[in-house]
Amino acid sequence: MSEHSLSFQLSGNYHLLRKIDMACIEDRSPPAVGAYWIKEEDYAALLSIFPDADKMPPTWKGWLKIAEEMKRGLEAYGHVVMRVYIDPNVFPDWCAANGCNLGAEGRKKFIAAAVTERYGDQS
Repeated sequence: MSEHSLSFQLSGNYHLLRKIDMACIEDRSPPAVGAYWIKEEDYAALLSIFPDADKMPPTWKGWLKIAEEMKRGLEAYGHVVMRVYIDPNVFPDWCAANGCNLGAEGRKKFIAAAVTERYGDQS
């Protein structure tokens, strides 16, 4: 077996030798990821509904600087970064329908749903 192969063993007395080209696995791009994105005109409205708004920058420009730095960092590692815009008129209803709060938990689930919808299961 070459250095680019893996062996898998099934339970019991049955063995399966399956060769996987490790170069293909290593060449695979990192998965697409999502980042919540906020329009400047929506920032104040979203801060008023986020229970964790006190942990966010007080201004949209401050938030944008952090968001862009995070996006650049992820892209530097090869990720495709999908901007997922949060609409203050839609997000509360989405969170209620999906059983999550309006804070970080809701944003993470909202982003994950959007990325899965666009890119499918990436596991």
